[in-house]
Amino acid sequence: MLLLLGGTLAQAQPAPTREPRRRSFTLTGSPLEARIAQGFRTSIVFGVPIQGEAVEVDTSQIKIVDTGKVSIIIEPLSEPRPGERWTLRVPLADGKAPALAEFALVAHPSEVDTDINVSRPKEPETACQTACAPCAALSPADAVTSGFFNDDGIQTGKVLTVPSTAGGFEFHPGVTYRAANWVLVDVEIIPPPEHSTWRPTGATLTSKTGEARVRAVKVQPGNKPGRVRVLVEADVPPPGAGLRFALNLHGPEGAPSFSIPSVILPPAKEHKP
Repeated sequence: MLLLLGGTLAQAQPAPTREPRRRSFTLTGSPLEARIAQGFRTSIVFGVPIQGEAVEVDTSQIKIVDTGKVSIIIEPLSEPRPGERWTLRVPLADGKAPALAEFALVAHPSEVDTDINVSRPKEPETACQTACAPCAALSPADAVTSGFFNDDGIQTGKVLTVPSTAGGFEFHPGVTYRAANWVLVDVEIIPPPEHSTWRPTGATLTSKTGEARVRAVKVQPGNKPGRVRVLVEADVPPPGAGLRFALNLHGPEGAPSFSIPSVILPPAKEHKP
């Protein structure tokens, strides 16, 4: 009987306690690792306004307890398994890059983050900061999303809608930009409900006779919850490639890819003698 009782007690050892921690992060554009635990709430306070209604998380795993102008409180309904990482994306509303704070939610055997502060890096104090805000080098995608230029004063084309799209994806008519040594495709995509967290991991921009080599893909929240704004920067296509291209967006592992066959690039600007 004593042996049996001892065995029962050995099997009923209490779970290790989690020590609450307060942590601070600086946004870098890469996922920030946050340690969560069932039975604990995690409060995240940002140094900038957030779009609380557009927070992205699997609500079967994480409960959003409350959102404010600069804060969000979450509570896990279960815990990630060892090596598993859950994703939380919080869009920021100050118009700067990065446009969202992404968290990799993990479980830790002895610690839990109950209070997290998130801030942007301090901007360098330079002589041109006030008079010349865009003095730092920007990519074409950053320049478009920051509002430094739009379809006024630069050559633009269109991303035309098509009668039907594959896999339940939809997209809104977009804009294409062309400068001396780059082109940019700016389009807003609505993934199907079963792939609501879909984000492209890469892209190609091809025509029937050529290809514009893709340099970078920038992704940020769209104008409404559930939408994704994708900006694809590429080299200027070779002269024989034409102006009508297909934009192929590669889905993450286990998710579909998506193709837009109606990308119209603007023609090269004619240089008059």
